[in-house]
Amino acid sequence: MVTIVREATGNRTGDCLRLARALDQGFNENGLAAMATDLPDQRTVVALDDGDVVGFVSIEECNPNVSELGWFAVADDRQGEGIGTELLADVYDERRAAGVELLAVKTLADTVESENYARTRAFYEKEGFRHVETIDPFPGWDPGNPCAIYVKPL
Repeated sequence: MVTIVREATGNRTGDCLRLARALDQGFNENGLAAMATDLPDQRTVVALDDGDVVGFVSIEECNPNVSELGWFAVADDRQGEGIGTELLADVYDERRAAGVELLAVKTLADTVESENYARTRAFYEKEGFRHVETIDPFPGWDPGNPCAIYVKPL
């Protein structure tokens, strides 16, 4: 049984990085390096199964009205079980309670062919996120990795 736990900033950074590195079609080396830098400063919600991290999402507070999903991953062998949906449900509840009105997320745009990121975008869209803009090149992202920005009203 999976348990969703809100973590203090950076408590499980190592566990989250190990999960992200183990993904078959996950983050590139620059993304993993950015994640290692970002996670210690971002609040994290983790999905635990017998104490092991099987999914996580980090939250960056942009301003009092807007938060952003910083990093989000579910173990390859646990995808499709509803873990990502459970993680986001906790984020929605907590961010609404904090007075946040809009949640944003950035992901690889559909102008790059990727089955993995097509599933990622479909997941966000199923969750009520709407594509608002694609930026290429996006500052800090590798060339050839256009950024799709999605938002969800809370």
